[in-house]
Amino acid sequence: MPLGRCTAGIAVFGLLISPASLPAQNGSAKSARTITAVRASEKVILDGVLNDRVWETALPATEFTQRDPDEGKPATERTELRVAYDDFNIYFGVRLFDTEPQKIVRQLSRRDNYADADTFTIQISPYHDRLTGAVFEVSAAGVQRDAIVSNDVFTDYSWEGVWESSVQVDELGWSLEVRVPFSQLRFPRAEHQVWGINAARFIHRKNESVWLQLVPKTENGLASRMDDLAGIDGIEAHKHLDLMPYVVGRSEFVEPSSRNNPFNDGSRFFGSTGLDIKYGISSNFTLDATVNPDFGQVEVDPAVVNLSAFETFFPEKRPFFLEGANIFNNFGRGGSNNFWGFNRQEPNLFYSRRIGRQPQRTAEGDFVDSPTATTILGAGKLTGKTRSSWTFGLVEAVTGREYAKTLQADQRLRVEVEPLTNYFVGRVLKEKNRGGFGFLATGVQRDLSLPALRDLLPGSAYVAGGDGYFYLDSDKEWVVTGKLAGSWMKGNAAAIDQLERSSQHYFQRPDARHVRLHPGATSMQGWTGSVNLNRQRGNVTFNASLWGTSPGFEANDVGFQTGGDIAGTHAVVLYRKPNPDRWTRSRYAWAAKWTTWNFARQIQGNGWNGEAGFTTMNYWSFWFNGGGNWRGQDDRLTRGGPAAIGLAGGFLNLGGYSDSRKKISLNYYYGQGSNRAGGWNKQGNVGMNLKPSSSFTISTGPSVNRSRGIAQYVQSVTDTTAVHTYGNRYVFADIDQFQVSMTTRVNWTLSPRMSLQVFAQPLISVGDYWDFKEFARPKTFSFSRYGYDIGSISASANASPGEKRQYTVDPDGGGPGVPFTFDDPDFNLKSLRINAIFRWEWKLGSTLYFVWTENREDKSNPGQFSTRDIGRLFTAHANDIFLVRLAYWFTR
Repeated sequence: MPLGRCTAGIAVFGLLISPASLPAQNGSAKSARTITAVRASEKVILDGVLNDRVWETALPATEFTQRDPDEGKPATERTELRVAYDDFNIYFGVRLFDTEPQKIVRQLSRRDNYADADTFTIQISPYHDRLTGAVFEVSAAGVQRDAIVSNDVFTDYSWEGVWESSVQVDELGWSLEVRVPFSQLRFPRAEHQVWGINAARFIHRKNESVWLQLVPKTENGLASRMDDLAGIDGIEAHKHLDLMPYVVGRSEFVEPSSRNNPFNDGSRFFGSTGLDIKYGISSNFTLDATVNPDFGQVEVDPAVVNLSAFETFFPEKRPFFLEGANIFNNFGRGGSNNFWGFNRQEPNLFYSRRIGRQPQRTAEGDFVDSPTATTILGAGKLTGKTRSSWTFGLVEAVTGREYAKTLQADQRLRVEVEPLTNYFVGRVLKEKNRGGFGFLATGVQRDLSLPALRDLLPGSAYVAGGDGYFYLDSDKEWVVTGKLAGSWMKGNAAAIDQLERSSQHYFQRPDARHVRLHPGATSMQGWTGSVNLNRQRGNVTFNASLWGTSPGFEANDVGFQTGGDIAGTHAVVLYRKPNPDRWTRSRYAWAAKWTTWNFARQIQGNGWNGEAGFTTMNYWSFWFNGGGNWRGQDDRLTRGGPAAIGLAGGFLNLGGYSDSRKKISLNYYYGQGSNRAGGWNKQGNVGMNLKPSSSFTISTGPSVNRSRGIAQYVQSVTDTTAVHTYGNRYVFADIDQFQVSMTTRVNWTLSPRMSLQVFAQPLISVGDYWDFKEFARPKTFSFSRYGYDIGSISASANASPGEKRQYTVDPDGGGPGVPFTFDDPDFNLKSLRINAIFRWEWKLGSTLYFVWTENREDKSNPGQFSTRDIGRLFTAHANDIFLVRLAYWFTR
């Protein structure tokens, strides 16, 4: 069957599936009911015992229904939920009866981490808009976790609210009291409030989850599935102010690059102060601000070896940027509960790690002392929602000038490596039951007083766009979601020329007629967009997408983008049966077809994927997937040179995991792939999770990757005699790569407010380049090997310790071609990263951190792996950082 007809067939199959054709669903949602909150006439003592007078007058909600393991059946244990409030707080009193209280699981965990224990979760939606809400979860050990709900189904656990809870375990089971200040919530101004509410209980030993308002597993929705919470009358929005000043002490013990390094004698000491501010302008608008923030308590990023033309994406971990991130990150993602991606290269328009990034200019000298991050002088964030369902978000941040100190020939200099920069991000979104629309705008403005920085960076960069979604039916079964955004960059000619030549654009491609360099240009423009169709209810769901990013679109100044001049489409059908049968508890399978092309309509990728998985009756899960792609074109292989053939290939992966509730649980993965030229890769890992006590957990396991690449890019060389490749020689090599790592996490939770978290990652990555060659002709996958097919190649001998040998290539054996040299690209990275964080919330909202970070690195014996590398992981010189951070929370 032709590929285009196959894609259309899958799409038609998905569109023809109707609710009537599906099996009847077990455990359909109950109709919404009303739960009434009562006003407390006296202070509620938060001790976990429901003996306050208000709990005697509050009517309990008791009709909980199983979601797992037997959807739709009554709960096996009784649960009672009561709600109360006063002028400043909302309270929840919960009695969780248990016929075997001695078996209640009370595993401790760090705050905001998944609690592997019995838990109770409260979901509330003060706006009751069927789209947004807040989640408060407490375990039987008293550990808290909270989250923000957006787009009805997306749950963001990065939010860290200030609220209190207390737990008691007795002969009847366990009981829970929760107090949430109104200052932590956003709600409309009204005399009589009607909020949304839902709740869920998890009984660990039975793997049983029960819901107050059941959401069937073949359905979706959180905020839209809530009951009514009435009776909250006469509360007023009180302006509140939270101040969190902090002090930081930091010491660094870093090996100097040389004994004569004037900027580093092996140790440094720093101290700083800062302030975080949260101001509740009204019940529905909050201003967050930070002055001279310090994020030393954040876990370090893992070590990676990246041989691609693009940077590595690391997730945001800094609390200031995490809170409210869902407002900005949902651009183009409204309505739909799933966005499948198959070689999908859509840019992220707001990547908050750009703020405070490492300086972008490299200083040169015999000795250089350059900062590792840009100082955030100050940042502010305004977020909220109006009574008419408009959501607003605004971020403004200023980073300071950064200077590197250099020493060159006894001359000391202070070199600017990052300019004074202002970042702006604005988001607005209007949502109603059948749809929504919104806008997002970002802006970066730099004060480029230094000519070298004007040649490196654009002076201004702007992105603006709109998004929207619409439900095609009143049941919200089918939804169309889309977005469209444009970018505009402005700078001097050198900066724009560098952008046009970057890996996101490659305007210099000599055989690409649809793009070209623009000498002297001082601006660049482009667009990106997508449209998605999703069926998101029932046993059979469907998703299709059409997306594209033009050659000139650029978002990396405050976003994250790895590609341009690319478009694609896909269609995927998913079958799922989440309820038990004779052999399994649940099972699923999906199949997809995808295609990508550039803006010259040349196919860049054309393939298929499929996966199936199931969970056994003893809660072991298994899955496997595979896929393949046909031959296409690759206009990125030569990194700005002529296009090559994209090889056909395929892959197969399988994995699984055991019952995570056990003291010891396992997970595993194995995958392999290959292409028609003989390239291949194999990778696998085995993980083990240990719970030796109720306060101690360990997760560890090895990961191994072995691969052979047939065309690993090395460099390009200008040579007018290389007429077949437009005056440049594109040098490649085969590469054998081996990598092994063992990421380990240890969590010791002394109490719900005191914990020690340790992260350790030993990694060895070795790459051996061989069979050096050059790209022979455009639109092929042909190479000419140096020393065999053309010319000659030789390597320098006896390189001094710490220096790499050099290769010298005569491309045509004494002919007119220009000889050139390049460093041996072999590598052998041995890295050990350790990060230990002790956290103590010594007072509500106030924290003390002790942090130790160690980094050992060795690069000896490039291209060669042996058992000696394991020893050098631990004998390499250690760079250590010690940090103490004390923050105190004031509120009024």
